[in-house]
Amino acid sequence: MSDVLVCAEPETREEATRFVSQWGARPQICSVNRLKRWRGKAEKTKVMFVYLMGAEPRATLRSCLRHVSNDRGLDVVVYSHPDSDHQAAELGKIVGELRPHRTYMCFADDEVEQFFQVRIGFVPAENRSPRETFATLRKELGLTQVDVAAALDVTPRTIQNWESRGRVPERRYRDLKELDDLLAKYIRRSEVAAWMDSPSDAFQKRTPRELIREGKTRDLILEFGRLQTGEPL
Repeated sequence: MSDVLVCAEPETREEATRFVSQWGARPQICSVNRLKRWRGKAEKTKVMFVYLMGAEPRATLRSCLRHVSNDRGLDVVVYSHPDSDHQAAELGKIVGELRPHRTYMCFADDEVEQFFQVRIGFVPAENRSPRETFATLRKELGLTQVDVAAALDVTPRTIQNWESRGRVPERRYRDLKELDDLLAKYIRRSEVAAWMDSPSDAFQKRTPRELIREGKTRDLILEFGRLQTGEPL
């Protein structure tokens, strides 16, 4: 697993960390205004990931690239969902002005996956150990070890042991895996954490996280089944 310096604004720091973790990297989070202090660490890191999901992506990108403009040993990945072709062109122009070499613009998840696979040896899910698969699944869903322990009716210590030793009975978390697959179809990965804590009218204003902790993951899956048939979620 490789270290990746993740540069993100405070309001997107958690989702940026989860996003990078899913590609098999070990994120080292850094705020934009403290990037200069982290310069020494950046020089030891092969990749810097700039997560542009805040309100001012252009200002954030300029600040990040200025700090590493002379560091030719660092690959910089810029990830964003621009609102228009014009905004995408503006981001590309900033890269061209400040750091045209070894800076990669990614506007889709599969582009990020391809970069990580080539540059840091991202391991596809089907080739990961049970420990990696289970821990990644939990993080993709934005769940804590306590959340999953409650959902599976085991202790948090059991979850810790499964993740550290790789002894994970896959049948125990089959519903969580099915839910994760469904979320990938309907909800952007960066929005999963917010969805987990959003009260649902379908479940008397309880949140998906609460339902999962009550062992009712299957109820959420059935609700997605209603969505597939055209009924509101």
